[in-house]
Amino acid sequence: MNKKIIFTVVISVIALLLFQKEERFQESFSKVTLPIKEMYLDFANSTTQKFEKYTNQAERIDQLKAENVLLRKYLYQQKMTINQLEQYSHSKLEKYIHDDNVLQVQTISYKKINDFSNIYLTNPKHLKNDKIYGLIQKNVAAGIAIKKDNLLEGILLSNEKCQFSTFIGKKKMPGIAKGIDEKTMEINFIPKWSKISIGDKVVTSGLDNIFLANIPVGTVKKVLTRSTYKTAIIQTYANVLHPEYFYLVKKVPIQVYDINQSKSMIENNKTASKAIKKRSRH
Repeated sequence: MNKKIIFTVVISVIALLLFQKEERFQESFSKVTLPIKEMYLDFANSTTQKFEKYTNQAERIDQLKAENVLLRKYLYQQKMTINQLEQYSHSKLEKYIHDDNVLQVQTISYKKINDFSNIYLTNPKHLKNDKIYGLIQKNVAAGIAIKKDNLLEGILLSNEKCQFSTFIGKKKMPGIAKGIDEKTMEINFIPKWSKISIGDKVVTSGLDNIFLANIPVGTVKKVLTRSTYKTAIIQTYANVLHPEYFYLVKKVPIQVYDINQSKSMIENNKTASKAIKKRSRH
């Protein structure tokens, strides 16, 4: 019996000593590995923070892009409102201003590989065939668009088929813009008696039902006198070599001007508008 007790005591003592050694070993091991664990935690936290920062930035960028689209659309609606407030009462204005008057479109591809002035655009619903729509790049005129065979074709300012009605200078002398190259257009059919100068600003008139009024087009850099009218060579604002996104003017409110001042101007633009449509279809 005594032998069994002695044996049990010895085993217990040995077990206790081994347990204490194990505890000391674990404590030592923990101390050794502590810096490694700290480095791992720092790395993990840093990676998590960077990932969250990147995710937040990506979400913020998407949000800002969406806000930019809405703000730019709002800007064009405000331009439309300001232009019309000068001519209409509020009750008449409400009939023409709608949220879908300006639509965002995106370039799909060039129509021809060797022609950078003709593009295909994403095709919003409910666009009329053979109607000419204005294209705005940021805040300036960039070209026209025509829907044919269920495709929306963009004709940029650098294309001679790109034609629309304009006003020149503070006195708003009328003329018809026609594309020459990526930075140049010519404004034809300006009344011969018009006083226009180098540096005059050119804007859309809105009388041809293509653009909103007063969208910037370019600046006069040369004036030529023809037999029956003047021609202005202008430097355009739009960057037509990078045709990524545009705003398409779906509907233009009716423009009304003082008859005594504008009758001949409107008649000239009606004739010019018919010529534009005829040329654009060919």
